[in-house]
Amino acid sequence: MEYAYPIAGLLTGMALLATSVFSAFIYTPTTASTLDTVITAFTGVTLQIGDFLAVSSATAIVFNLLATQFGVRYSILVPAVIAYSLTHVIVYYSSLRITDVQGEPLDPDFDIREHPLRLATLSIPGALILLPTGRR
Repeated sequence: MEYAYPIAGLLTGMALLATSVFSAFIYTPTTASTLDTVITAFTGVTLQIGDFLAVSSATAIVFNLLATQFGVRYSILVPAVIAYSLTHVIVYYSSLRITDVQGEPLDPDFDIREHPLRLATLSIPGALILLPTGRR
């Protein structure tokens, strides 16, 4: 019961990240229309909130396990700084990768049927950092 909120936050964050990646994958903004602006904002907001929830929850669980299982305790400032830094680094690199993902549906050499698990992999927090950048 002690981990109910962090686990719920982790699952919610991962769901928001999956929603962000899925919306970026299925829709590529091409103009400055209101629809494109709304979808781009939705993608960005779900990415940032999802990443914040997932990273904060994982950090809370890890530092709580360190304290309860190994007796290693830190000031609240340490996990807060780590979660803050990880969130910003992951969101920055994820935004770059989402830009690449949005360009792939227009790439005639890219066939999603050859990479069926790629979309699922993109929804894992931090997985976007591990993917190679697309050709430009």
